[in-house]
Amino acid sequence: MNLHTTRMAKPMSHREELNLILRAARLYYEDGLTQQQVARELEVSRPKVSRLLRQAREEGIVQITILDPFAEHSALERELAAVFDLRQAVVTACAKTEGETLRRRIGFAAAEFLAHTLTDGQRVGVGWGRTLHSVVTSLDVRREARIQVIPLIGGMGQVAPSFQVNELARELAEAFGGTWQALYAPAFVGERVARESLIRLDDVQLVLRTWPTLDWALVGVGHFEFQRQSSMFFADYIDEPALQQLEAAGAVGDLCGRFFDQKGEPCGVEEGVVGISLEQLRALDGVIGVAGGEEKVPAILGALRGGYLNVLITDEATAQAVLARHRAGE
Repeated sequence: MNLHTTRMAKPMSHREELNLILRAARLYYEDGLTQQQVARELEVSRPKVSRLLRQAREEGIVQITILDPFAEHSALERELAAVFDLRQAVVTACAKTEGETLRRRIGFAAAEFLAHTLTDGQRVGVGWGRTLHSVVTSLDVRREARIQVIPLIGGMGQVAPSFQVNELARELAEAFGGTWQALYAPAFVGERVARESLIRLDDVQLVLRTWPTLDWALVGVGHFEFQRQSSMFFADYIDEPALQQLEAAGAVGDLCGRFFDQKGEPCGVEEGVVGISLEQLRALDGVIGVAGGEEKVPAILGALRGGYLNVLITDEATAQAVLARHRAGE
């Protein structure tokens, strides 16, 4: 009878064990091999590989870090709220820094905020424009709040119907199962006397009297670039001398047709506007500014410095630029 003797495997030294752990970790975490493939490469069992990888984590050879994509946004939100004394800031990620893609992303973030914030019976004012259009078209409300929606500015005949304030008020109200009032008046009236006569009408007064009682006001932040923006939106409503006056006064933006400079101080045309005033906005506790894009940074900063906004919803690049410009004292 033949006798076979079994030679005991020589125990690995601590250094050899660490080297095996390191090899297993590199193959699995860096090269992307499966545990079974690592086992074949090292000529060990798959359960052995599992133990080696567990040891790698326990001994600190492998450190797993979860990068929270919202962490930086949270820090930006906290800084914006602290610097500008806001109730809340919402910062969203967006690869694009301008255009329709950016408006849609910010609009979606604002729609989510509204869906979680508005409650039954609240009065909500709404402005006009492309960004607010993106907000209302992004709403997917699964509960009724029976809000009452009120326009904050009159209409602008040269603007597409879907961007008009009465249409936005209707869509916002219907999304929550609420009601809305229409403001049948133009945003800009050429003569002060004509404006005074217009705002005395009962239907117009019905809307204007609700402004001081609003729970929330949803506004876009317009930017004032003379060579481009004024001709697009205001040329048919504000005459050339008034536009020059705004330029000389350092206008950087507007809220509901009310212009302000980089410090947030009101400037320029006021008499002919049928819309909520900057003072009325500042007196409200819940003004939600929705805006983003590099070109709007001075306007957003001016609105924040003026104390007209209590909530800001914007994108990451814009939030960083606003803070940087404020720190630089611009």
